[in-house]
Amino acid sequence: MTLEHAYDSIKAIGFSDYEARAYCALLAQSPANGYQISAKSGVPRAKVYEVLDRLVLRGAAVRVETAKKDAKVYVAVDPEMLIENIQKDQMAACERARHELEQLQHAPDVLEYFWRVTSRDDLVTRAHNLVETASQTLHVALWAEEFDSVLPFLLRAARRKVKMAIMLYSHHDGLAPLQRAGAGAILHSRSKLQAVPELGRQFVLASDRKQCITGSIFSDGAMDGVFSMNRGLVSNTIDLVNHEIYLERLLIEVGKPIFNLYGKDMEKLNSFDRPKI
Repeated sequence: MTLEHAYDSIKAIGFSDYEARAYCALLAQSPANGYQISAKSGVPRAKVYEVLDRLVLRGAAVRVETAKKDAKVYVAVDPEMLIENIQKDQMAACERARHELEQLQHAPDVLEYFWRVTSRDDLVTRAHNLVETASQTLHVALWAEEFDSVLPFLLRAARRKVKMAIMLYSHHDGLAPLQRAGAGAILHSRSKLQAVPELGRQFVLASDRKQCITGSIFSDGAMDGVFSMNRGLVSNTIDLVNHEIYLERLLIEVGKPIFNLYGKDMEKLNSFDRPKI
């Protein structure tokens, strides 16, 4: 079982089955020729030198000179050195991949895509991922039903010192601990329930000014929205959240004359009306 575990562990870092078996055999018996390694590892004799030469190219084995110039004898590289070299190579490869992918990401053709979100579960899962990976900013506007699921992730983001602007459209006890954690979170003071049958429960979230979700959950259970890295949509999402928060804070401070004019819940305010001059 220990030998099989060794095979599995080295295959997990990119070795083929034959390479794993040959390397483990070399560890147990070095130096060794192809015949000896074939007998010990189970690698077919017709393949063993090809496999051993691949181990040399990988830096896992070294071919050594013998008194017989035409003899092929191999020694296993120390496992600690092998793993260190593999780690260095993988880190370098990841760094190259990161650099190349970041360059590609700046191309407009890559950023202009939308992914339709058609279920509440998908919406919430994507929100969890965006909040969990945010490192700088979050802009969020949502109702208590969805806030309940996203709250633990927001609290973790607050502990990571991610700056947050959050508008909550209906009461939830979790708002206070989020505020105490340092989040810029505010409760919408006026009822928007009258708009839900037509507009649904709004859900917008932008992460690090790079990605966003925007959509609505309707009373019949249907959900429609998009996830995108489109810069225009991300900017509009951020602007919507900021506008909601700015308006709410202004109304809290100086809202009485406005409420007298348009009603407690601004129900007399109609976006289709022409302003009175």
